[in-house]
Amino acid sequence: MRIWKYSGMYMIATGMIHNVVGLLMGWEVLGLMAQDGWVNSVSSEPDRNAIFWFLAIGFFWMITGHVFHKYLKESDHALPAIFGWYLLLFAVVGCTLMPVSGIWLFFPQAIMIILVKRNK
Repeated sequence: MRIWKYSGMYMIATGMIHNVVGLLMGWEVLGLMAQDGWVNSVSSEPDRNAIFWFLAIGFFWMITGHVFHKYLKESDHALPAIFGWYLLLFAVVGCTLMPVSGIWLFFPQAIMIILVKRNK
């Protein structure tokens, strides 16, 4: 089985998990933003900025995962190793700064992308 073919789906799942956690943790803040009518409801308030960026990065990972999945499905080639190295760097820095987090999920994804045998 070529597990690397699922690295895009794993990235989508990571983004979905991230946003579910964000929704659960930020539900109250999102409710206040909804009461303010959403438009310009973030401003400079730290809790609103935090939930906005938390959810935005989750969506970014889902979008990235979709692009990875589409590429893998259509080309039948592994992702370029550089993507794995960037994910690994992100995971190392992220886990150093914030060890109690979900950033650990990026280690297996990075290693999967780096170690796959490349099609010639």
